[in-house]
Amino acid sequence: MTPIRFWLPLLLLITAGPTTAVQGQEAAGADVRTVRQGDVIALTFPVRDGMQAVSLDALVGRFQGREVPAFSDPDGVAVLLGVDMEDAPGTSDFVLERGAGEERRVGERVSITVTPGDFGVQALSLPDKQVDLDSETLRRVEIEQRTMLTAMQRVTPRAWDGAFILPSDGNIQNTFGLRRVINGQPRRPHTGEDISAPAGAPVSAINHGTIRLVADHFFSGKSVVIDHGLGLYSMYFHLSDVTVHAGERVARSQVIGAVGATGRTSGPHLHWGVRLNGARVNPLSLPAATVSLGMRDIP
Repeated sequence: MTPIRFWLPLLLLITAGPTTAVQGQEAAGADVRTVRQGDVIALTFPVRDGMQAVSLDALVGRFQGREVPAFSDPDGVAVLLGVDMEDAPGTSDFVLERGAGEERRVGERVSITVTPGDFGVQALSLPDKQVDLDSETLRRVEIEQRTMLTAMQRVTPRAWDGAFILPSDGNIQNTFGLRRVINGQPRRPHTGEDISAPAGAPVSAINHGTIRLVADHFFSGKSVVIDHGLGLYSMYFHLSDVTVHAGERVARSQVIGAVGATGRTSGPHLHWGVRLNGARVNPLSLPAATVSLGMRDIP
């Protein structure tokens, strides 16, 4: 297959935010973006005339040890950069590299300042059997966690297109990042957004993709994971019903299941999670990031 080619300039303009010209190594760090823990931002690299052609496959971004694949944009090349909810606050560089192996070199860099998410604390009460797990249940949970992570390891070609949508018409609870205390015991932070809705309410795919996992797990209950391509995965937990199967291709807004209260939960709701190249990110920041790329039309 002939690789798609783009004109990558020596002079790039980062347009997702205040526009500042970044000129090779001399201006490294000249453009500084400020991003909260857990947020997603878009960086675009517009086309300039008379520049050297490079293959899209030969471009890769790097941030905090994570690879960030590039994709085509009407103006040239773009990346969706996810800042993990526990990335340390401070300033570090996003770099866009060209080539491979010994030929790899940094094309451009942008300084990213990560600020604290200021996540709150949420106290929950659940039945003891859902909190103090016996050895058999612990083994089950460990296996299910590995299964979930394995389902999200591949970086496949981009399937998503256009703006991302909300998966449910329910009420957003703003729970991403909350430090949960369950029955008085501190637990890990909440990695998704909860949407309150009646049991049986439809749940839709937030964009095009392929179903990578359909499962019934101890914590997440009936669960669906969609691979949208380029390391972007969305998760839908606690469903009462699932209407898709693993390997099935789905379209944006297609119903994939229904809101429920399966797994460990205090009542009917949708847990909506997103992983972006391994980073645990706030799902609500994803639609805004794609809108910043001009992706507003939803067929």
